Amino acid sequence: MKHQSHATLTALLFLSLLLVTESPRYLQDKSTSTLQQQIATQVLRFHIRANSDTVADQQKKLRIKQSLLEWLIPILSENTSKSETIQCIRKNLPDIRKEATRMAAPEPVTVTLQKEWFPEKTYGTCTFPEGIYDALRVDIGQAKGHNWWCVLYPSLCFADALEPSMTEEGEEKLQQVLDEDAYDLLLHPQKLKIRFRLEFFLRNR
Repeated sequence: MKHQSHATLTALLFLSLLLVTESPRYLQDKSTSTLQQQIATQVLRFHIRANSDTVADQQKKLRIKQSLLEWLIPILSENTSKSETIQCIRKNLPDIRKEATRMAAPEPVTVTLQKEWFPEKTYGTCTFPEGIYDALRVDIGQAKGHNWWCVLYPSLCFADALEPSMTEEGEEKLQQVLDEDAYDLLLHPQKLKIRFRLEFFLRNR
């Protein structure tokens, strides 16, 4: 009986240790690669790169952001998937370029729909892991200034907000298209870590 109690106590101590230390390497790999790739299939990001970090160039970046979002949000609001959003942007790309060019003058501007690497980025309570994502990108002039980022689908972008944030509607859309692990990586990372460590413990007890 004493031996059984000692074994139970040892197991509980081992589990506690796992829950307060870093995840095993294979769990970190899963959270930073497999789950990021799944998330990337369901989101479209927005990236504006300012000409420089001067006050004037940073203000111009924000004016272009506001103008483009005021134009984009209404035409994208009817889209119910990432693929529909991309199709809509492709269809309207000439007009998007025209508006960006008007706002960026006299600096040149390029507007592309492409895949690119993003660092880890937090929007309110939602943290997107670093990795490759599809994005609508706007480069102003030399594009060497601080960036402005948000997510076009599901929409986290608001024309009058300096920083994007996750909406209840956006959370619901992500929950519908992502599995539990990918969803928790974005919005409940601590919950995900505990679940991964518990899985590791159960596999190795």
